[in-house]
Amino acid sequence: MNDNTPGDELSEEDRRAAFREELSLTPESGGGRIVGRISKKFMWTAIAVLAVLGLGGQAVEHYFGNIGLPTSSAPTTTFTAPTTLPLHSTTTGPSIAAQDSAFIDLKLIGTAAATKFSFTDQHGHTYGTSQARGKVTLVTFYNKNCNDICPVLGAELHDLLSDLGPQASKINIVIVNTDPFSFGATSEPLALTIPRLNTDTNVHFVTSTVSNLNVAWKAYGIQVNVGASANQVSHNSLIYFISPDSQISAYATPFAKENKLGQFSLSPSYIARFAQGLKFETISLIA
Repeated sequence: MNDNTPGDELSEEDRRAAFREELSLTPESGGGRIVGRISKKFMWTAIAVLAVLGLGGQAVEHYFGNIGLPTSSAPTTTFTAPTTLPLHSTTTGPSIAAQDSAFIDLKLIGTAAATKFSFTDQHGHTYGTSQARGKVTLVTFYNKNCNDICPVLGAELHDLLSDLGPQASKINIVIVNTDPFSFGATSEPLALTIPRLNTDTNVHFVTSTVSNLNVAWKAYGIQVNVGASANQVSHNSLIYFISPDSQISAYATPFAKENKLGQFSLSPSYIARFAQGLKFETISLIA
């Protein structure tokens, strides 16, 4: 399911061509899924370009097979539910908070300056870490057309805002596009309408050119993998918690179940539980 943004409805070959153009490649110099024999000179040229753009490792393996290149050191997520889930406690608040932190796989960083980025949001405005400064900000990543973990993660973000009540006005949520084949800005991206985030004024879905997006992906440990077909894109998933003074304090790791059709889901109780974990960490940063 795609939106109707001009340029997003592309044929398979058009998508490959767009990807090559975005990466400043040609069919002769590299990029895309090339059918037939590939010269060694061509292959290593393409691999070098992919590596420079942060699309090496698994992306290279998809295109050219396993050639021994190391994969990215970015944390990766397999979208499966944990085998052992911590149970809610009926005792003290702190113990509940600790268990919910474990549920969202919260990792405390301490303080690290958030890498700056500014892209185009659903309103056509420039928005990013600089514009969000002054409020607690959650930064996360999923596809514009909501054909990845978006239905689950978006629902968790929706529940978070609901759970926060009046305090929701004290935070920003920035969702960065992870689809290199659908990156045009639109006022009603499925990434917001499907999880019902399109009416929240403090939620911004931002996108840009692939080369610009790739800078943010690399900086925040998001590994985007392009499959054998141009419309096959996968990525890991993280949520960063950023303080009002633009310091990263922690990150969480979303998860979901994926069926044979590549659709992601999670039970409503787990979605609510994950949102509760997000709430505890978010509130800790609100002054």
